[in-house]
Formats: sequence, structure tokens, C-alpha cells
Amino acid sequence: MRKVLVLSGDGINSERELGRGFSDQGAIVSYLHVNELLKNPAKLKEYQLLALPGGFSFGDELRSGKILAEKLRDTLSDVLTEFLKNDGRVIGVCNGFQVLAQLGAFDWETGERSFTLAENNHGNFMDKWVRLTIPSKARTLSPWFKELDGSLFLPVRHREGQIVPNTRNIQLPFSPLQYEEDINGSHQRIAGVVNSTGQVFGLMPHPEVATHSFLHPFREGAEDNARKGQMIFKNGLK
Repeated sequence: MRKVLVLSGDGINSERELGRGFSDQGAIVSYLHVNELLKNPAKLKEYQLLALPGGFSFGDELRSGKILAEKLRDTLSDVLTEFLKNDGRVIGVCNGFQVLAQLGAFDWETGERSFTLAENNHGNFMDKWVRLTIPSKARTLSPWFKELDGSLFLPVRHREGQIVPNTRNIQLPFSPLQYEEDINGSHQRIAGVVNSTGQVFGLMPHPEVATHSFLHPFREGAEDNARKGQMIFKNGLK
């Protein structure tokens, strides 16, 4: 069972929900203020899974996730490279995804970012549940999606969630989650991506608040949907 490190502080506001997704599956979860990790990057070596929650890190000054991404780049790049080489896992949800995208975590090998997360094409902040599809090949391309496919129903809460390729012909990372309908102009309706090894997973929807049926806004299919939400966390720990 992997030990999980969940970042907190400086505008991050969903750390307990994200951590509980893993602790409900039996994981040992620790919470660490981002400044403490920046002071001691080697701390990451004590864990096998790094989780970046949602919120508004550093008030989303400049743009969403930018400041935290630059801080992590300056101090954590070497440690994170070693972490991934040792089969470490990373998940970033909503603002955490924005941080990973700004960091270039999905294109770590090439060092050239393939996409950015821009403001929704309608210009509005969204807070609603949306239907997603999981391509069947996600099972084999990412450990986060072992034994998962079909559909999923999750909430989104964001203003900057539109995935935009950095150039027209660039190859984007694989998407294990796509919106059933276009909700924000995201390229190919992408809701989340994984890196080439499948270890790093970022998504705009919030699976951490959909792991129990009583949290869902519907009854029919709620148990199965909750089970799928739980599977994401369970798979991340394997």
C-alpha cells in the first residue's frame, strides 16, 4: 500500500476530501503545507503518491496554478524526476491539475508543454455535475484506470478548464476522461490527461466528492457511480 502525501495551504482548500478518497481505501495519508515541502523537497522520498488538491493556490494570481507550479519547478524538479522513476504516482484535481499542467508534468520527458488550461469558452465559472466517458484503452494505458471504463458522473467547479493545444499539430497526452458534451470548449472534450507512463493523472472534475452514493444528486446508478469513483483511488494505491 502506497503512502500518500497531500499538499495543503496557500489557497488549497480540498485537501481533506482528496485525502479521504485514499484513506477510505486503507492508505496512510499525510498532509503537508506546501511551504514545508519547498523547504525540504527530499520529504517526497518518504511517499509513493503525491496528491495536489483543488482550490485557488496563491489566489490564482497571474493565472490558475502558475505560482505554485513555478515554486515546485524551482525546488522539486530533480526529486520529482526520481520519484517518477521509482514508480511514484501523482494526481492533480482541478487547481491541482492546473498546477501540473503549468509545471509541464505531462510532458516531463520532452520538456515542451503540449497544452495549456485556458478560461472556459463561455467565460463563466461552472459548478455542476457532468457526465464523462472512459475509453476502454484507459485500462491498459494508466494504472489509475485499471478495470474501469464506460461512463462516470462527477462535479466540476472551475473557470479555467478548457484544454487548448499549444500548437495545431502537437500530440496531446492520452485522455482517460472526456466530457460527454462540450461544456467549456476543451479540445476533443478532454476532461483529464495522463502522462506517457500513466503515472501522472490530472483532471478538472472532482472524484473525491463522488465516492459515496449519498453525495450524488440522483438515486438511480448512484451506487455504481460511487464504486467507480472509489476505484480511481484504489487503483492509484496499487
